[in-house]
Amino acid sequence: MKKPFFSVIIPTYNRANLLNQTLESLKMQIFSDYEAFVIDDGSSDETSEVFKKYSDNQNWNFIRLEKNKGQAYCRNLAIKQANGKFLTFLDADDVWLPGRLEKFYKLSIDNNDTGFIFSNGYIFQDNTIIGKFFRENRKIPTGKLYPYMAISNYWLPYVTTNVAFLKEAIAKIGYFREDMSHLEDMELYTKVLKYYKVDYIPEPLSVYRIHSLSKNPQSLTLKYEKGLEDFLISLDTANPPPEVSETLKNYVYYNQAVIYLKNGFGEKTRECIGKIGNKKNNYKTFLLYAFSFTPKFVLAILRFFYKKYRTLKLKAFAPEEFGKTEKWFKELGREI
Repeated sequence: MKKPFFSVIIPTYNRANLLNQTLESLKMQIFSDYEAFVIDDGSSDETSEVFKKYSDNQNWNFIRLEKNKGQAYCRNLAIKQANGKFLTFLDADDVWLPGRLEKFYKLSIDNNDTGFIFSNGYIFQDNTIIGKFFRENRKIPTGKLYPYMAISNYWLPYVTTNVAFLKEAIAKIGYFREDMSHLEDMELYTKVLKYYKVDYIPEPLSVYRIHSLSKNPQSLTLKYEKGLEDFLISLDTANPPPEVSETLKNYVYYNQAVIYLKNGFGEKTRECIGKIGNKKNNYKTFLLYAFSFTPKFVLAILRFFYKKYRTLKLKAFAPEEFGKTEKWFKELGREI
């Protein structure tokens, strides 16, 4: 029996309202040489009904867990059953554009020694596409890189929904760590880079949803201390030189502070800034600290206009691209 080229892995937990669109985007893929594993991680919503709707799709495997085990457990469970040459992931609140797998395939067959691939993607928030992960002309390193270059997005601006890597790597590096709740994917990718080259596609091939933290106070993103703990574990795995370690720590602290500020958590913003080293003459850090005292309603207004600016900028510089994506979204049943 011929093995598929890709194994697509989709863990889901209480995402029935979004999972339907996620699976529909997988169904619309131009490239069909794949198998899929959709794992219900003990959901209590209507996920089982969504599973029934797609149960007739060939090579789609639906797995139901009685108790919630966590994303890493679900991914590992699927990996152990996967037959594809490449493992690739689709989060249950994200979607892929129809050419996603096809373009990943074309890149991988042209780079036989590349084991880690990622693409650009659209960012979707508050029912609107507000931008991309990176500019298409951004200088992104490729080839054989240091493992620490998978830490955060300082060098490689990826998210797991936009990643594929060789399944054979698991035999060398092991599985996702199940004792990490936040950054088990990043920790794994640092180990992938120890053995394999990286390449990327500058074109956006997915839509990544950002959920409002102020509306979702239980978000893992807000569990800062645990997130920092997992970041430090990943950093230890990558084992960078001291000066690189310091640079990455400062970068992560700063960006976490920005996230808190955007969501109106001034005190937490200042806590993060306090952990940044070498703040002297850093005007960005100074401005961030000053803005942390801004009332929440003012921040909300500024955030609203900033999102509008990003959307208008995208429409102005890539109107045809934006129009096609908008039309495609409507085919999935969502109006932008």
